[in-house]
Amino acid sequence: MQWRLSRQTSLHWLHFDGAWCVFDEGSSQTLIADPVLAGTLMALESGCQTGEEIEQQVFEDLGNPHRPTLQPQIHDALSFLNSLGLVESAP
Repeated sequence: MQWRLSRQTSLHWLHFDGAWCVFDEGSSQTLIADPVLAGTLMALESGCQTGEEIEQQVFEDLGNPHRPTLQPQIHDALSFLNSLGLVESAP
């Protein structure tokens, strides 16, 4: 499956105390994101589309964590972001 940011999504980032604060101008939503959720959004912003591309980017960005536990976390992050309307599956 391929993913992308929703067309109206425009993200603004702030990093503090090990967490990310993300404001989406398109929906006026603000999120406090853990490293996996933030990394997933950043991977999509950088052009990653497939689950494998997103996973590889997050894996590298987080300093190579235990990979088997990363995939379900990214899946959960994508599902959550989809439910908020920030990301969508791409045809």
